[in-house]
Amino acid sequence: MEKIWKYVLIGVIVAGGGLFFSDMIGGLFNGMDYGSACVLGISLYLCVVVITCTGVIVTKLDKNSGSNKLYDDTKSK
Repeated sequence: MEKIWKYVLIGVIVAGGGLFFSDMIGGLFNGMDYGSACVLGISLYLCVVVITCTGVIVTKLDKNSGSNKLYDDTKSK
């Protein structure tokens, strides 16, 4: 049960970081209207989060699988 609250807390922190990043990008792109710049900022943040989470998941799966059968060089030729 403690792991669930740990991940909920991490999710809330990541969401807060996304709001901050979106607001920062909204002010940075002053040639665009603020709403469109915030959408651009949250889209950039979402890309970073998805890539990071995918890397973490793949790393954990690779550690748990032991030997990777797709890249096993000991196959007979």
